[in-house]
Amino acid sequence: MEKVIWVMSNGKCIGAKKDDGLDIVNRYLEEGWKVKHISACALGESIISGQAYIVIEKNED
Repeated sequence: MEKVIWVMSNGKCIGAKKDDGLDIVNRYLEEGWKVKHISACALGESIISGQAYIVIEKNED
């Protein structure tokens, strides 16, 4: 089984931590899922902001 998860970073966040999607990825990894593929790119013209999609997989043995 595969899942695709989008994550986004808007650089420095003032105040409360913004939900970037990495907590979800970490939760799946703790449950035994493995990263199959990551693709990332810049977000607009900012050098400190970006987005990515992460493909994770888990064998259904």
